[in-house]
Amino acid sequence: MPIACKNCQFAVEPFFSLGEMPLVNNFIRKEQISDEKKFDLTIGFCSKCFLVQLTNIVPPADLFESYLYLSSTSSSFLRHCEDLANRFSKRFNLGPQNLVVEIASNDGGQLGFFKNLGIRTLGIDPAKNIAKVANEKGIKTLPEFFNFKLARKLREEQGITADLVFGANVLAHVPEIRDFVRGVKEILSSAGTAVFEFPYLRGLFENKFDTIYHEHVFYYSLIALRNLFNAENMDIYDVEMTPMQGGSLMIFVSHTGKFAINQNVISLASRELEDGWDKIDAYKKIDENVNKLKTELVSLLTELNSKGKKIAAYGAAAKGTVLMNYFGIGQHLDFISDKAESKQGLYTPGTHILVHAPDKVYQEKPDYLLILPWNITDEIVNQYSDYQKQGGKFIVPVPSVKII
Repeated sequence: MPIACKNCQFAVEPFFSLGEMPLVNNFIRKEQISDEKKFDLTIGFCSKCFLVQLTNIVPPADLFESYLYLSSTSSSFLRHCEDLANRFSKRFNLGPQNLVVEIASNDGGQLGFFKNLGIRTLGIDPAKNIAKVANEKGIKTLPEFFNFKLARKLREEQGITADLVFGANVLAHVPEIRDFVRGVKEILSSAGTAVFEFPYLRGLFENKFDTIYHEHVFYYSLIALRNLFNAENMDIYDVEMTPMQGGSLMIFVSHTGKFAINQNVISLASRELEDGWDKIDAYKKIDENVNKLKTELVSLLTELNSKGKKIAAYGAAAKGTVLMNYFGIGQHLDFISDKAESKQGLYTPGTHILVHAPDKVYQEKPDYLLILPWNITDEIVNQYSDYQKQGGKFIVPVPSVKII
């Protein structure tokens, strides 16, 4: 039976599968290992609205109501947040009279910088444990899923409209995407802008396959997003590329006709069409490319192990869960370190490797450190500069295998 597109209900054609995969952020205790669940992880393409999407959905409540990822643990992420707050406050002339609403605001890392500038803020995040952290930091956060119903309630009962709606790495996470867009339109002030940042689809063509996991329902091109927002009488009037998550797209959305469409939008959409992103054939190349990368990395780790080299990994990130499981490299690693205390002492999803504190690297002195969150390689290399001075080397697995 054909799978219906979650946007337009047209048939979706699968083109790449990671098979059965555990929930990538579901770090577990030893006694939970035998009960761990796995879910199909396959993506497909809708040739009507051009939306790339998962073919099997895990209910959001199973994914987000308790969550271990804290955005503020990454220093490079916080620098990006500060830069965005400074830029947007100037671009949109935001002050004490304005309100910034962030959807999926996590622990308030981004909103804190807006608040420091004297701008009113409101966070919305479904993870109750993380919303609690944000509220304790003084960042007002509602522990709710954002949707049209919530947006209408906030507008009608509390008179809330946002001059800036912001969402980083949320647009890909929402199965009911049309309802979500309606909610954005509902809560956005008449002259306001909604800004969303998310991993760009081009990454899949560059071997950045480890952004595919159950939380990421969609993998967006600009041409698909235009169809999505235009259907709700909203315009994407500007776009930017950012370095976050190894290559992200940032879109600027308004009510229809409020702003002139920037040439950036026209140029990027034209490039996507030239690259064939409106047809399934372009996507069928992804499987072959990823499996070449798999062969290369597994061969390297096998060779190093055969020479008696000790290999550890750093960064118990979602990306790492995908890569370790799909490539089957758990047996090549001695241990994993991560600075997120919430993950230390737990076992990685699927591969069941115990997560240690960062100091474990200096205690065990592995010959190689595999950087799983490769998008923040510079930050990790800098963090372990003494390890490198002592002869330690780093392996970067994506988008191509290299040793530093």
